[in-house]
Amino acid sequence: MQITTSWHEKGREEGKIEGKKEGKIETAKAALRKGLPADLIAEITGLTQEAVLKLKNGQN
Repeated sequence: MQITTSWHEKGREEGKIEGKKEGKIETAKAALRKGLPADLIAEITGLTQEAVLKLKNGQN
């Protein structure tokens, strides 16, 4: 039972991390639509500037 709980908790934690990442990406996309510069978006979201530029160029 302990192993099952451990796997369940690990899956839940991975889901939270993925959800946070998706939220940052959506925030970056919205900021790009508003015309904010990529370096500022990177600073605010915690994404790399490279990742923001990829979103800007449609390479997500």
